[in-house]
Amino acid sequence: MSAPPSGDRPAATTGFVEVADRVFVARYRQWDVNVGLVLGRHGAVVIDTRASGIQGSQVLDDIRRLGRDIEVRHVVNTHVHFDHTFGNTAFETAIVHAHDNVGRTIDADAERIKAAFRADPGDGPEYGYTARDAAEVMATVVRGPDRTFGSNATIDLGDRVVTMTYAGRGHTDGDVAVLVPDTDAMFLGDLVEESAHPSFGDDCWPLEWADTLTSHLVQAEDRTVVVPGHGHPVDGAFVARQRDEIAVVAAVIRERRLGAASLTEALNAPDPRLPYPLDHLDSAIRRGWDHLSPPTP
Repeated sequence: MSAPPSGDRPAATTGFVEVADRVFVARYRQWDVNVGLVLGRHGAVVIDTRASGIQGSQVLDDIRRLGRDIEVRHVVNTHVHFDHTFGNTAFETAIVHAHDNVGRTIDADAERIKAAFRADPGDGPEYGYTARDAAEVMATVVRGPDRTFGSNATIDLGDRVVTMTYAGRGHTDGDVAVLVPDTDAMFLGDLVEESAHPSFGDDCWPLEWADTLTSHLVQAEDRTVVVPGHGHPVDGAFVARQRDEIAVVAAVIRERRLGAASLTEALNAPDPRLPYPLDHLDSAIRRGWDHLSPPTP
């Protein structure tokens, strides 16, 4: 689950808005999540599907408002988390694509999030969801990917292609970038966020995240529209700034882990270099602690 937006509550649903040639984004209030849509001669690709079967059906309704002849033939999940995958079940005739690690972990991750909602099934106003939304999450029969890939894959829409690229671990171990090369549009999922700080959860890889973003930025031009998992579309300069902030977090974690600091000290000691509040970095520090070994005496 991503962090709540900084300051404002999640945005209301606006429907699909064209951000590049036949590339659309819809931003939904629950979990302030973005859904992408790419149109081609041979059908459409949906990028991420929201947090439940009912919410996925609402995405389909919004697509039909654009044109009833749009046929969604493919779905791409940018990563494993429920707010990007549980709507898959609504796209019955589409092929669902994701990284190999999503296929490997989606069932366990789904049970983890359902258990979290069973323990706390009430409203989550800071995330824009209600108890009814939580119940719909718990009731969703999870559909995993039909096709997975290791490093890259391509979807052919006849007059254009959509490429999917894995460049390493970051927000999770299965984040992919989705690129529409002919129009310089890129979807980065939760590798980048605009409406909140980057989400360092219990399955993040804080020491590798910046390098992963650097690899994806090689594909971006100055004019590239980058759609984050949450928030307004951004540009490559925004992604580079957030990459640099994540690199600072990694550097501080390495310094503390390989130095004389204890985990308790690392979790609580302020540092003016850190771009995000310490309480937002708890999981990042703990994960980095586990991923690094201190120097041998």
